[in-house]
Amino acid sequence: MSPWLPPRPAAPPHLSELFRPGTRVATDDEPEMTVGSVREIGVLRVPSGRLAVDCPVTTDDGSRRELLERIPPGGYPLQEAVLSYELEYDGEVFPTEDCAAVRLLIDVEPAVTWELALAEGEDPRLLRDQEYYGFTTDAALGSFADSAAWGVLADKYRRYSTEGEEDVAERIADGNYVRTSDSATGSDLIHFATGGDGTWDVWLGRSASGKLVSVAAVCMYLPGLRIL
Repeated sequence: MSPWLPPRPAAPPHLSELFRPGTRVATDDEPEMTVGSVREIGVLRVPSGRLAVDCPVTTDDGSRRELLERIPPGGYPLQEAVLSYELEYDGEVFPTEDCAAVRLLIDVEPAVTWELALAEGEDPRLLRDQEYYGFTTDAALGSFADSAAWGVLADKYRRYSTEGEEDVAERIADGNYVRTSDSATGSDLIHFATGGDGTWDVWLGRSASGKLVSVAAVCMYLPGLRIL
């Protein structure tokens, strides 16, 4: 008899395919979408090797969701997977693009398996099927950041976004993203938008040899995602 194993949180289906341009997909809401491109957002510097993925404005007490998994200290490209499709509204059809997921590319080797990214105190054995841990936002925002400098980086983002201090941050990727930096540590935070408030899942992608190659955050509702 096989030993009992605790339920494993299921990674979103076809997460790797979301980062393959030309892939045609569908959901319960949209009959056809295409991965139009994988766009470069900017380089994220994480000199501490401690990565936080969290909303930069939901809390202002310095708390953040730091991942247990460490990454090699350095700078890595942050990329967005863009889905292109046609949206019908009031009898008219409009070409539309949405960011489906954002990933920090640690290595160019392809991710062949995905596992839930955990933070301190999170035990996957306590999850039921299809449940997951993630970061919570009440502002429809997330961010990747060096966790060691989170207090400085998130504070700059809040001052930029809510108090209009334009000199504490910069807009990158055609102005669609905001990056804050800490000159003392050489660390960065880059924000991204989510499809709404709530809890959003983050996943670790591993190569065939088990090496961490990607950290991805899903940021769009994709019910029933399937490949066409």
